[in-house]
Amino acid sequence: MPLQLRNFCTLTNNLICQNLPTGAKQAGDYTFKLTVIPKQAEGDTEIAKNTPTVKIKPVPPQPPKPATPVNIVYFKINGRDVSEKPKYVYEINKDRKPVDIIVSWKVGDGEDIKVELLPFGDVQKPEGTKTLTLSKPPSSITIALRVTNKAGEQKMQSVTIDTVEFSRLTQPQTPTPGGTAPGGTPPGGSAPGGSAPGGSAPGGAAPSPSNPDRLSPIELPPKAD
Repeated sequence: MPLQLRNFCTLTNNLICQNLPTGAKQAGDYTFKLTVIPKQAEGDTEIAKNTPTVKIKPVPPQPPKPATPVNIVYFKINGRDVSEKPKYVYEINKDRKPVDIIVSWKVGDGEDIKVELLPFGDVQKPEGTKTLTLSKPPSSITIALRVTNKAGEQKMQSVTIDTVEFSRLTQPQTPTPGGTAPGGTPPGGSAPGGSAPGGSAPGGAAPSPSNPDRLSPIELPPKAD
């Protein structure tokens, strides 16, 4: 028996072969022919027989995998979730060193998941951190975490970071109870060089009328008896 047939055929009174590879790998219609050639008896003709047509069908494509669900586990600024605080305002002194913040995120992983940290671009890992240096005041930036799957489904969370100049508010001076404000007139007193209550300054003008359309009391004409 040929060496190529020993793993597939048995020989007793008959030669029986099973699962013999044909080498047909492409889809299509095939006909196989078996030929028996006598070795000893001369003059005997060979015996040949064809198989019925064998149809080989292409392997059906596997159904596509469903899209990975889009999920944002967390998106944080300095350890605090942006859903709790979507806006930050930092007072920064221009003369001091810059201020850094830490952005951290985690999303549901999948082979079709795309993670973007805007406006900085794509993120390769579904979980990570990034240190950002804030711009000198005044400035404002919106940082967004956007997650997209192959079906086009998206989820996004964002946070706004504002910087303002550090300012020290000057406290207004509060007058002492019962005292006199600088440059003021004490209660019941008179200004330096002025007149006492009810009098007039020496050589001064008459008091102004309370009503511009009427004369003051000292300007009324005398009445007849």
